[in-house]
Amino acid sequence: MEKEIIYAKVTDYIKANDLIRPGDTIVEGISGGADSVCLFLMLEELKKEMDFTTVAVHVHHGIRKKTADKDQKFVEKLCESKGVELKSYRKDIPLICKITKESEEECGRRIRYELFDEVCSLYDNAKIAVAHHMNDQAETILFRMIRGSGIKGLTGMEAKRDNIIRPLLCLKREEIEEYLEEIGQDYRIDETNGTLEYSRNYIRKKIMPKLESVRQNAVEHINALSSEAAEINGFMEKKAAELLDEASKEADIKYITKGLSRKYKAEVLSQAEPILLKFAVRGLITQSGVSIKDVTRSHIDSLCELITKPKSGEIHLPRKVTVVKESGIVYIKPGDDFKAEIQEIADADIAPRISMPVSNLAGIQSMSAPAESHNRETVSPDFKFYVPVTGEGEYKLSDGSTVTCRILDEFDRNAIPDDTYTKWMDYAKMTGDLVLRTRKTGDYLVINKKGNEGNLKNYMINEKIPKSERNEVPLLAAGSKIYWVVGHRISEDVKVTDNTEKVMEFVYKRGDENG
Repeated sequence: MEKEIIYAKVTDYIKANDLIRPGDTIVEGISGGADSVCLFLMLEELKKEMDFTTVAVHVHHGIRKKTADKDQKFVEKLCESKGVELKSYRKDIPLICKITKESEEECGRRIRYELFDEVCSLYDNAKIAVAHHMNDQAETILFRMIRGSGIKGLTGMEAKRDNIIRPLLCLKREEIEEYLEEIGQDYRIDETNGTLEYSRNYIRKKIMPKLESVRQNAVEHINALSSEAAEINGFMEKKAAELLDEASKEADIKYITKGLSRKYKAEVLSQAEPILLKFAVRGLITQSGVSIKDVTRSHIDSLCELITKPKSGEIHLPRKVTVVKESGIVYIKPGDDFKAEIQEIADADIAPRISMPVSNLAGIQSMSAPAESHNRETVSPDFKFYVPVTGEGEYKLSDGSTVTCRILDEFDRNAIPDDTYTKWMDYAKMTGDLVLRTRKTGDYLVINKKGNEGNLKNYMINEKIPKSERNEVPLLAAGSKIYWVVGHRISEDVKVTDNTEKVMEFVYKRGDENG
């Protein structure tokens, strides 16, 4: 295959999956191996057609010593020849592993992506480009299969996830090597790729060649299976989310609870097809903050059994998260000392028909009116105003200003408002009892993609908000966590991403704008 055809294959894939846009900064990992060198050179070629910037990142892992030094020098020379900025790092992975108890493979990957994120934070519109290809995808799927993964694991790696892009997923390893050979470009070979101590290397060296000998197009067929699995998984996850929404709405209609951000009617969940219930349970687990990677089939099966059987009980998940079934509803237990107050309503028409968190705070009167009545305000001596958010609608603050909330099931990710007083947030990531209030001691917000938290007081100081005005600034909060400092920023962890399925929109208007 000619190099022009291979290059066109990649550029078509980039455009079809909207991986790179004009104005982007592409932070590209480059080890010096064939895959990363091919990606590096192709992006440099694409820059002639499209206006974007590249920054290369090389990580010396401290494992192969002298050969790793040569890899670094090779990368430095290559970047210099193309005029590309290089950020090079040295990390002692073996030493870090002794402390963290990770494998060198796991630790190296984690450190690399942490450094990629660190570099991304220095630029606007930054994306991380990694050189995974079709063979890597096939090996990943086989590895997940033998590890016991479900259909989601068969979906493999995505062309684009959050700010990570994989432009070479359309190429086989042979095509990458052929491209480099045709343009006369050499590359480095990592001798650890030959050792069979790593599981992936064993799959690469022993299993994949046998599969290719049985069927020449085995890699392509495994990748095709992955694409089909992704379509099926996406469809099932959408249906599972709809089931959870229905079960949540029914629970809101039938039960009054105190202290629960979201609850589900077990009867609604149990009537679903078993496979759909499993997907719903995975969705419920994800909402609890537990990574699905840390959950076993046993956890899923136990939760399904708990939901479908008449008895109450609880299932313990990783990270000390507990899922409870009690009095006909299923919910996530916030803490070991938590005890829900559950009351079933005989006349469902008087219950709040809402599908978002209901705010309750000890010592403050809670609002239980239907979502249509939002103009009541509950005031605490500790706050200038304190208005629980109980559903879609308009909320009036004591100074005459208003905040309007609505939930968007359909939205354009490319049309996120840049208006200071209109904010979109990821519905699935909004946890806890929402309230509009002024500040209190201990308030914080998530300030970056790593999940680091920042003190609200320090943020206000850095933003040069006058001290006399800080107690007047409206905040959207859940407990001590601030989701929106009105007129300023929102919490980093609730920003809309490519994975966002539902948006909560908040619009603030000053009193004089409301007449």
